[in-house]
Amino acid sequence: MRKMMMKAHKGATFIEYAMLAGLVAVVVAVAAMFFGDELKSLFQSTGEKTEQVNQAVQKADLNANVDPVKK
Repeated sequence: MRKMMMKAHKGATFIEYAMLAGLVAVVVAVAAMFFGDELKSLFQSTGEKTEQVNQAVQKADLNANVDPVKK
């Protein structure tokens, strides 16, 4: 009897986690609908700024102020 109760409890726990995962998926989908455009523009501007920094680093002379090590 005790084993059956434990098995039923494990099944109930799985169903609870599945329902929770479904609820999280719905919340994420709704949030994506409302904030999708704002997030897209945020990621685009971040990508553009990253590209600007990358280009500036590539153009920079990183050895200009470094003294060579004398042996």
